[in-house]
Amino acid sequence: MVSPRVATVVWMLALTAGCGGGGAVTAETPAEAVTQRMKGSAGVKVARLVRLDYGEKAFTPPAEDDFVVPVDIGEYSESRTAGVLGATASDLTTTYYRTNVPDELKSVVPTDLSFMMTRTITIAGSGTYEHRADRQDVPAGRSWLHSRDSECERLSRAIGSLGVRDLVSPEVLRKLAAPVPSSGEAIDGVATVVHAGSGSLGEFGDATLHDDPVVVARLREWHDLPRVSWRLWVGPDRLPRRVHLTSTYPTAENDQPKSTVIEVDFTGWGSDVLVDPPPPDQVHETGTCLAPEPD
Repeated sequence: MVSPRVATVVWMLALTAGCGGGGAVTAETPAEAVTQRMKGSAGVKVARLVRLDYGEKAFTPPAEDDFVVPVDIGEYSESRTAGVLGATASDLTTTYYRTNVPDELKSVVPTDLSFMMTRTITIAGSGTYEHRADRQDVPAGRSWLHSRDSECERLSRAIGSLGVRDLVSPEVLRKLAAPVPSSGEAIDGVATVVHAGSGSLGEFGDATLHDDPVVVARLREWHDLPRVSWRLWVGPDRLPRRVHLTSTYPTAENDQPKSTVIEVDFTGWGSDVLVDPPPPDQVHETGTCLAPEPD
């Protein structure tokens, strides 16, 4: 017969078992848990949904025998990204959608944006490879654009960024998990707690990561303006399960989004992330920065 005391200990150990590896909790914070889990080829599966809000739609007055021209619909209003993210490599594919076209304009404004689908492969030491069917800067016979410029990533981290990789960086996780947590709902059958807070986007940057303080200072003046509110769901193993971000842009122009909502789900912590670069004969080298989102 098992004594009540022993049974209680066993039950508590079962509650603290982590996902993906099945080990007991050894980390006290999400930053520590992610650092421990994302080593070597181990990583996580991610699914991100981005919604852009351009505000209320405006239309030009129709001239005689002319179409009504929509304003502030934007190149796209929603994107979905899925793939794997590891300590040294990632493979992410993003698809784009227009979900904000009024019914009366759907015969005029195209909603099929499959041509914008973008696949981005990043490998530490090799740089970033980007494939997009409609790219005009890739020579005939090539389908991937390749950049080794690490300056772009350093500048982004210096002024503040909340991309998919940033959300699993220890620096950003320490800020997201700083607020005192409250009880959260179960995600994929796992109980969670929620850290909720707000601040400026610039608070997530680290100016010491760049060697030109003048450039960083000028960019951060603008980057401090967008406000970000967040919720971070964390499981009993301290690993992130979901992040919800809402950003507002008080100085946005008429053709720019007024706010952005981002939801990212993390599953399969500890999954193998084995990423190969594209075939060399399909790659075109460039010295410019590459980004998975269209300009």
